[in-house]
Amino acid sequence: MLELVFHLHSKQIICIGMIILIFACVVALILLIWFRTDAWLEYCRLLHLDRISFYKEFDVKHKEDASLTYFLYLRMHHDCFFVRLVTCPICLAVWLGLICGILGTLYFIPIYIIGGLLLFTIIDKLLG
Repeated sequence: MLELVFHLHSKQIICIGMIILIFACVVALILLIWFRTDAWLEYCRLLHLDRISFYKEFDVKHKEDASLTYFLYLRMHHDCFFVRLVTCPICLAVWLGLICGILGTLYFIPIYIIGGLLLFTIIDKLLG
């Protein structure tokens, strides 16, 4: 790996750095949209995708208890491996990082994961 770095020109190193940054930003963006917006529920309502989102059930339960979040609802009423995976930011970031590694470079999977989580945390704190 180090031999590879020493034989690269500065333009190639910048290009690799940009690819790493882009994939880390993609991970962070997906985490922000998933955990900090209602985009998933809104699009599922718009497209009538109740079978994969359970939005109708959630809406009924949410009217009964306004403090119920979508993620808490999923964990309470549809608890399985996949639900636990998508309701955990670290778990989801790992899988997104793996996908980015398959699409990009496998060597940088840890950077995609940690970079994505770091950007997600920083942006989340800045947004309040």
